[in-house]
Amino acid sequence: MASCDGKLEVEVEVKSSAQKLWEALRDSTTVFPKAFPHDYKSIDVLEGDGKAVGSVRLIKYAEVSKETIDAVDEVGKAVAYKVIDGNLLKYYKSFKCTLTVTPKHHQGFCCQELPGARCLCFG
Repeated sequence: MASCDGKLEVEVEVKSSAQKLWEALRDSTTVFPKAFPHDYKSIDVLEGDGKAVGSVRLIKYAEVSKETIDAVDEVGKAVAYKVIDGNLLKYYKSFKCTLTVTPKHHQGFCCQELPGARCLCFG
């Protein structure tokens, strides 16, 4: 597997307030399987409460992923996690993500940062 030192940043503007988006992301353990049943089969909390630093969740979608929450900033609406087991690690040496929600023009603005991710460029 080739080493990649790049960073992928994705910004998505959503038609929701930043606060509502943040609340949905923080409650993703229950919200995502209900909102996206074809994508998320289940999200099980294995350790912690599923929101706090150190929580471990098992996510079953098309593939299976086990992640741990590394940092949470409720005021800055940011959460960092890393995948510790599952199919993603077949493709990536490590998979870490920081998800930040910020208000923009009275709507939510979501930025996802994936350090070391392989980037696909379209242009």
